[in-house]
Amino acid sequence: MKNVSAEQQRYLSLNLQIILPFLALLTKICSFPIDNGLVDSELIKECASNNTVDVLLLLDGSGSVGDDTFRMQLQFAALLARRLNISSDGTHLALIQFAELPQLEITLNQYNCESQLEWAIQRVRYLGGATNTGQALNFALENGFQNARGGPVPKVVVVVTDGQSQDEVEEAAQRLHDAQVMVYAIGVTNLVNVRQLHQITGDALRVHTVEAFDQLDKSLADSITWHMCRTDFRPGTPDIICEPDKIGVRATTKKQFEGTVFVQDNYHRAECRAGPEHFPDPNVIGITVPFTNCNVRRYRSLNPRGIFVETTVVFMFHPVFMTKVDQMVKIQCFYMEAEKQVNVPMEVSQITTQFYQKVYQMPRCEYTLRKDHQNGPIVQYAVLGQSVFHRWECVEELNGDLFGMLVHSCFVDNGFGDRVDILDAHGCGLDAVLLHTPDYDSTLRLATKEYHVFKYADRPVLQFQCQITLCLKLDGGCLGITPPKCAETMPRHIVTEQYIRRRKSKKQRKARTVRAWNSVGEAEEVRATTMDVFTRPIIIVENEQQQFANKHNANNILASNSNGTPAIYSTLFFAEAEMGGGLLFHDGIVLVENAPEACHVGSKKKRRGKI
Repeated sequence: MKNVSAEQQRYLSLNLQIILPFLALLTKICSFPIDNGLVDSELIKECASNNTVDVLLLLDGSGSVGDDTFRMQLQFAALLARRLNISSDGTHLALIQFAELPQLEITLNQYNCESQLEWAIQRVRYLGGATNTGQALNFALENGFQNARGGPVPKVVVVVTDGQSQDEVEEAAQRLHDAQVMVYAIGVTNLVNVRQLHQITGDALRVHTVEAFDQLDKSLADSITWHMCRTDFRPGTPDIICEPDKIGVRATTKKQFEGTVFVQDNYHRAECRAGPEHFPDPNVIGITVPFTNCNVRRYRSLNPRGIFVETTVVFMFHPVFMTKVDQMVKIQCFYMEAEKQVNVPMEVSQITTQFYQKVYQMPRCEYTLRKDHQNGPIVQYAVLGQSVFHRWECVEELNGDLFGMLVHSCFVDNGFGDRVDILDAHGCGLDAVLLHTPDYDSTLRLATKEYHVFKYADRPVLQFQCQITLCLKLDGGCLGITPPKCAETMPRHIVTEQYIRRRKSKKQRKARTVRAWNSVGEAEEVRATTMDVFTRPIIIVENEQQQFANKHNANNILASNSNGTPAIYSTLFFAEAEMGGGLLFHDGIVLVENAPEACHVGSKKKRRGKI
């Protein structure tokens, strides 16, 4: 360094290439419970009767609702009350009606008897006015929980609304989240602002949408009650384990675990399961497996560069049999490889230079089938020819706008390995009879398309699967990728052997997708992250009579696709509960409204618990 000039000694401009091989920078990309479809009304009733919670129900009383539909909200409130253990030492329920100003209609400890509470609910009168949901959320935190018991008793808010709030909701919702309040949101009609619903809850799993107020029914009340009230057997939110060469999951239970934790479809392989003998603490359970074992799935991401690793783990609580309280968890880790050119001024004194890199949280993507409208309820069964909407959506953390998506390489499967391609590797429709090219919104993170229900001959169940490729919008990173540029989709008039075929291996499907992307050319280099998404299986019937029969038979079908993807088919029917407390109903209208007698001590079994 003695021959270096003074100017050179001050600064040397160096081009440095930094390569961070597969650092686990994003260790919890996607972890969410997958219900096994075997939850029934008895289990919900058992769970609710053994647990205690303070529930605050916010009903939309704005001018867009109207008096008749507001009465339907009250009917839903009564349904929800019937599913909870309403008592002095059980669950307490309060009610706030909100419009331009919020109004506390029922306080938390005002009614400790189910019949009295239902009577009070039906006496609430419609307000009318503007829709200020944000103000209602602040009011709920400051006034609704004044009589809350605190301590181990959880706090829950359930918001029902039919439109878009005329004030901001994000800050008020965050205050509730910071106060450890679990928030659910139910959006009614296609005018609701789904983004605001996500801001209100902070969790897409607690957002529900229905097309009309008459769909505020028993099944929705059961769904929300079950999500609020897990049984003591089931684990809490699991922790995802992402190690340099292993992936796994860990959870805690309130009761000692006596069953088995195993990787789906690998129960009989000793290295892919763990039992009580493997857990030093019988209340802390889990499993960790190497990338190379137990059919753990790995696939490369082009942008950001790295590798996705994913698998599905089953918590089986009975020592021998799978039962209705079992739980499956799909876990996914992302290991990022960063490659970046930077110019770094460097002093000759060799003082250590620090490098910083910005890492973006990957969005969460899902694929659903919606009834009658793109924002309608998720379809579980359908009639042949019925109008159903495909909906692909990727939701970013903190409402960011960094990513776009392309839906492509879609096919429909009958559960027996027979599949038909419906979108090609570029995202274009292949058969106008089955599905046209999807429509994308301006964010490039939502795509929808209507189709009319079809089915395989003699096969009652369908499941759709697609790939979603994510691209960064920065510096035009999504140009040439999405939305797709497709010719008009035409019907296929000639069905060949290649039209319906056995499912290809993952390696073959991946090779086909890579060849298609390579055809884009060097000038439009694809920089994208690709993941698989799939719908819930749907049961197809040929007429409405069969649909009605399926609803009342409560058939349950549990299957697994050949690629290891959980496929759970269930149709549940919940019996109508009787309405007490001196209320006589006909077609949902109150005919007689008399105050009920006081609750009799000991008339209802009261047991305390913890959600």
